[in-house]
Amino acid sequence: MLKTRRWIRRSGFHLLRFLACAGAWAGLAPLRKIGERLGSLHFRLGGGKRESLLNQMSRLMPERAAQGSLPAALHEAYRINDRAILEILAAYSGALPSADLAKTCRLENDCLLDGALAKGRGAILLGMHMGNGVALAIHLAHRGYPVSVVYRESNKISPSFFKKGIQRNGVDAIAAVPAPAGFRRMLRTLKAGGVIFILMDQASKNGGVSASFLGKTLDMPPGPAELARRTGAPVIPVLLTGTQDGWQFRLGEPVDFDRGQALDAQVKILAEILEDYILSQPQWWTWHQRRWHRYPFSQTPET
Repeated sequence: MLKTRRWIRRSGFHLLRFLACAGAWAGLAPLRKIGERLGSLHFRLGGGKRESLLNQMSRLMPERAAQGSLPAALHEAYRINDRAILEILAAYSGALPSADLAKTCRLENDCLLDGALAKGRGAILLGMHMGNGVALAIHLAHRGYPVSVVYRESNKISPSFFKKGIQRNGVDAIAAVPAPAGFRRMLRTLKAGGVIFILMDQASKNGGVSASFLGKTLDMPPGPAELARRTGAPVIPVLLTGTQDGWQFRLGEPVDFDRGQALDAQVKILAEILEDYILSQPQWWTWHQRRWHRYPFSQTPET
C-alpha cells in the first residue's frame, strides 16, 4: 500500500512538472492562470478532505465560520498555493527564467533586513507556506543579498531536484538532511553574514519541540530558534500581504534570542507568530498540505 501511494505521488509530481514547464513556455501570466485554475479544480474535487478542512478551520475560526467566509478562504488557499507550486516547479526545471520570477515580488520593510546584516550576524528569514516564498528568495538574490534556501528532499521527486533547481536560480541551497551537516552549513552561512530562508510551519517528521500550533500539538522544528541562539542572528518573519499581479511580502519585526531562555519557549514564540498571521489571513495558507490536517486537535483546552 505504501509503495502504491508513493508511486501515485511520484506520478503526480511528474505530471505537475510537465504542466508547469508547458505553461511556462507561454509566459508567467498564463502559467499563473493555469496554476489558479488547477487549484480551483483541486478544491472542487477535494470531497471529503475539503469538508474535513472546513470543519477544522471552523473550530479554529468560529466567527468566520458564522459569517460563512471559510469556503471562499479555503478555495483561495488552494488557488494561490497551487499557482505557487507550478511557478516553483517551472523555475526549478529551468523553464521559467529566474529574472522573470524575481520581478513578480515586492518587499516592504526590507530596511529590517539591511539593519540586521549591517550588524554582521546574518539574518534568518522565517517563511511559511503562503504563496511563493522561493520567488522572494530569488528576488533577494537578484538584488545582491547572499541568500541560502533550506530544503528537504522528498521521496516523490527526483533526487537532487530541489538542490539543482535552487542553484539554477542563483540561490545557495542547503539540505536539511542529514541534519548535523545541514545545521553546520547554516551556522557557517550566518556567521559569514549571510541570509537563511527557512520554513517552520509543518510538523517535524523526525521529532522536534512539542508546541501548540493551530489548535494541535505538533513537534515543531527547532532549527530557526537554535540558529538564532547560536549566532545572535535575528529571526525575521516573512509575511505575504498580496497576490495580485505577483507576490507582495512584508518583513515582520525581528525576534532576537539568546541561550538565557529555554529553547522550547523560543520555538513556541515563533509558532505563535506564525499562527497569529495564518489566522489573520487564512485565505493564503496551505491548509491542504499533508503535514497539518492529518493531526488531531489537542484534547486539552488552550489557556
